[in-house]
Amino acid sequence: MSCTPEPAAELFARRLRRLIEVSFPAAQGRPYTDIEIGRHTGLSNQYVGKLRKGQSVPSLVNAGRLARLFGVSTDYFLSPPDHPAVRSVERDLRMVEARRAAGGAVDARNAGLLDDEEVRRIAEGAAELPPAMRGPVRVVIEQLRKAVGLGGGDESVRG
Repeated sequence: MSCTPEPAAELFARRLRRLIEVSFPAAQGRPYTDIEIGRHTGLSNQYVGKLRKGQSVPSLVNAGRLARLFGVSTDYFLSPPDHPAVRSVERDLRMVEARRAAGGAVDARNAGLLDDEEVRRIAEGAAELPPAMRGPVRVVIEQLRKAVGLGGGDESVRG
């Protein structure tokens, strides 16, 4: 019995749907619509719908637009499951799902920061701490950021 590879349009659609289902701004509280994806990427909502349904495969440029929106590499969309980019994104998506299941709000577009192995190890270590210890860890990180000139954890607009 031979295993045939999944057609590119279906693979792209399955991974795009996964990103849409899991990766959305916490403030929005729901996944993006095709219209919103189109607005953020410059693609038509009809085209986004075709991609999501597996009726089309995007050009590299359009795949790049979608990848930027979701904070992933274009490799995620069509590479085999054992590809490092696919494994990394799937690991990040599982972390987002686990945090949401535990009641935490997450902006999955920032999960791409976890592509850096050192950042991932720090985040995983902090996630294992009891909730009462996470605040002090955040304070230490903010102090370190200030010490090296990156500012504090307050990301307010600076004038």
